[in-house]
Amino acid sequence: MDGQMADRGFTLVEVIAVLIIAGILAALILPRFMGIGGYSANAAQGDVIAAAQYARQLALLGNGDIILSVQGSSVTVQNGAGQNLPVPGGKGYPITIPASAQVGATFTFTSATGSVANATQTSSIALVDGGGESRAVCISPTGLAYAGPCA
Repeated sequence: MDGQMADRGFTLVEVIAVLIIAGILAALILPRFMGIGGYSANAAQGDVIAAAQYARQLALLGNGDIILSVQGSSVTVQNGAGQNLPVPGGKGYPITIPASAQVGATFTFTSATGSVANATQTSSIALVDGGGESRAVCISPTGLAYAGPCA
């Protein structure tokens, strides 16, 4: 009985070997996960671009002037009367994005051309997530929305 009790546990060599293997694995794997910091900013950028494209599409389809508003972490698409419009395949606007716009922006897409009313140059919306990662959304005078940098 005493012989069985003495055999329980790990030797010092086994513990050190496991720690070395764990350290090697951590050194190889952790750098791959360090690059995920901008995920929230990327997701927010995609959401804002999708909302801008949706607003432009609605305007081109003859739904009147469509207003896109990005304020903080809220994105809203409204008709000319200020009513929130439905999100394709989901609930209605406003939606909350996982990052925040540094400066709020409002764009009116005109029904005749889908272009941005009174725009003469490309506008930029800077989005910053909680980790400090930033992304830009560009909206051209013609209403085209794309990922920055804006020219």
